[in-house]
Amino acid sequence: MINKLRLILFSVVIVFAFTNTHFASESRGSDKDQSSLAKFLIRNYDLQEVPNVGSSDPDYVIVEFFDYRCGYCGKQAYDYAKLLESYKNVQIIYLEFPIFGGISETASKLAMNVWQQKPDLYFQIHNEFMKLGPMMKKNDLIQVLDENGFDGTSMFIKAESNEKNQIIESNIEIAKNLGLRGTPASVVNDTIFPGYIQLSKLKQIVSQ
Repeated sequence: MINKLRLILFSVVIVFAFTNTHFASESRGSDKDQSSLAKFLIRNYDLQEVPNVGSSDPDYVIVEFFDYRCGYCGKQAYDYAKLLESYKNVQIIYLEFPIFGGISETASKLAMNVWQQKPDLYFQIHNEFMKLGPMMKKNDLIQVLDENGFDGTSMFIKAESNEKNQIIESNIEIAKNLGLRGTPASVVNDTIFPGYIQLSKLKQIVSQ
């Protein structure tokens, strides 16, 4: 398993190395927004389209892939919230990646709907959804939304439909291209971290 993971990561690094070299030769000095792997991954997004919190001019960009029913994603959400409290040079971009399907996908659609309607409430609702964890139920999600001023029932009915969310579909494609098969997974500037990153490690990274 370890050897397989190393092979996947090596392949991603090689692909990005060639891509990044090609990019630099064409746009040197023109657009710093593609200057790291994290920024490169979201190059086709308008930042108003994807949930993000933190600095608008960050030294460290973190792109996180997560599923609301993933236990370690809940721990990661808590640690990222703590990181943002202490470090003002960090921006986190949240890419919904509902690998467990079912109500995970519904929760992701609901969160994206919150971002589209009231982006200032996304971070709070994201963290409340994370606290629900593997045992989340329909009524739990509706209650969180209702308590934050939304019509949870009507939002849930819409999110439960078969209509695809194009941002989420794009997130899934990005994750597949990176070889990611689980959550949480994060890209911090140029480094891929499959799995949970402890807060102490995060602080060490963004203090460099």
